[in-house]
Amino acid sequence: TTLHCAIDGVERLRLTAADRLRPDAAEVVSQLRADGIHVTLLTGDREPVARRIAEQLGGVRLIADVRPEDKDRVIAELQRRGERVAMVGDGINDAPALVRADVGIAVGSGTDVSIASADIVLMTTELLRVRDAAALSRRTLRAIRQNIGLSITYNLIMVPLAMAALITPLVAAISMPLSSLAVIGNSARLRSVFKGRARERAAAQQISRG
Repeated sequence: TTLHCAIDGVERLRLTAADRLRPDAAEVVSQLRADGIHVTLLTGDREPVARRIAEQLGGVRLIADVRPEDKDRVIAELQRRGERVAMVGDGINDAPALVRADVGIAVGSGTDVSIASADIVLMTTELLRVRDAAALSRRTLRAIRQNIGLSITYNLIMVPLAMAALITPLVAAISMPLSSLAVIGNSARLRSVFKGRARERAAAQQISRG
């Protein structure tokens, strides 16, 4: 955006203002694309301005000059195509899109309206946490399926044995809490998601410094 200052009808000063990307924006876009996630820049900015930002991000689809209701419409259209949509936003005008998306993600520094409309609220302004949230969601679903499998396997084995009186009540009493501990232990492995991300970031920082 260019601002012109004129004195007595003569232009004396010209100021150019531009949005700056967050330091980790390009990195998180690259990582999300590496994970097989398609990234779209959905913005109300004018197309020339938005195009320059999209070029800095690299490899993103651009939809510019959209009003708040248009953001909602774009996400609804993607959902009609069978796509699952996660929307990241921090402004008041992002609220309808955050509600419409399959998963609405609000940045911690965002407005109260965007935070109230989102399913996930990032407690920091680091966009890299978006990828962490996606990884944690996938790992959580995997753990749920594994836990269901463990429970079904336990019942398929132990219930027939107990009905056939092939195990003693003591063995049944011991095996029951053991199966619960197995489920709890498998769920506790979710913490490894954050440990792995921390190691990745530490290694990336060492490479950038070295």
